[in-house]
Amino acid sequence: MDAVKIGQLTNAEVYLNDNRCVGRFKSIDVPKLEYETVKHASLGMVAELEVPSRQLKSMKGKGDSQWLDPDVTALFSVPNRAVSLTLDGYTDIFGPDGLIIEQGFRCTWHLTMLVGSNDAGSIKFGNDFKGAFEYSALRFVERNSRNPIPTREVDVMAQINRANGIDVWPTY
Repeated sequence: MDAVKIGQLTNAEVYLNDNRCVGRFKSIDVPKLEYETVKHASLGMVAELEVPSRQLKSMKGKGDSQWLDPDVTALFSVPNRAVSLTLDGYTDIFGPDGLIIEQGFRCTWHLTMLVGSNDAGSIKFGNDFKGAFEYSALRFVERNSRNPIPTREVDVMAQINRANGIDVWPTY
C-alpha cells in the first residue's frame, strides 16, 4: 500500500435501461447499506451492545435531474416497474508526482430500482428545468475494472448479500 495516494471520481457516465444518458443527471446517490441491529443487555455486561442482524434496512437513494427529459420522466413516473440504472465512473489516482496512470480504474454501480418519488421542481425563467427523484433499490452491485468480482452485491429478490464475492452471512 502506498503511503500517499489520492483518488477521485472525475466523471461518470449514466445508463438507464442500458441506454447512455449524457447530460441528464446532476447527481445520483448510491444506496446506503445499513443493517438492522439487535440490542443485547444482560447482567454482568459492562455495556450494552448492538450487533448487526442478517437483514439490511431499505436501500434508498436520491438523484437530481439536469433537465426533465421526457423519456426519463416517463420511466420514473411508474412506481411499480423496476428501472435499471448504471453509473460508470472514472477514478484517477494521484501520488507525489501527479497522476499515476497505471493505477487508475473505473468504478461501476448497477442499480435496479423502484422510483417512488419524482419531483418536477420549480419552474424559473432562464434556469434549468430540473427535477429530483427518490428510489428504493431491489438490486445493488458495486465493482471496479481491476477486479471481475463485485466489491459489493445485494439482490433482495435473489437473496444475495455478498462482499468481495463471499456471502456476508454463513449458512449453517
